[in-house]
Amino acid sequence: MFIATVAAAILASTTPVSASTTPAPAPAATPAAVNANPRVCIIDTVTGSHLRLRTCKRLNDWRAQGIDPLPKR
Repeated sequence: MFIATVAAAILASTTPVSASTTPAPAPAATPAAVNANPRVCIIDTVTGSHLRLRTCKRLNDWRAQGIDPLPKR
């Protein structure tokens, strides 16, 4: 009896999929959609503390302060 009830619930909850209801594919990310001003975090170790200080700002904000958080490798 329990199996019949579960089977009936599963059949009632499923809906048929038709070709007209399929969503259109999402457009791929283009180079223009890439964030030109990413968020960058700097982690500082404070003397006398076991905790590290994490400061996050936008790349343009860091550079406006004269700090280059992305050193060249």
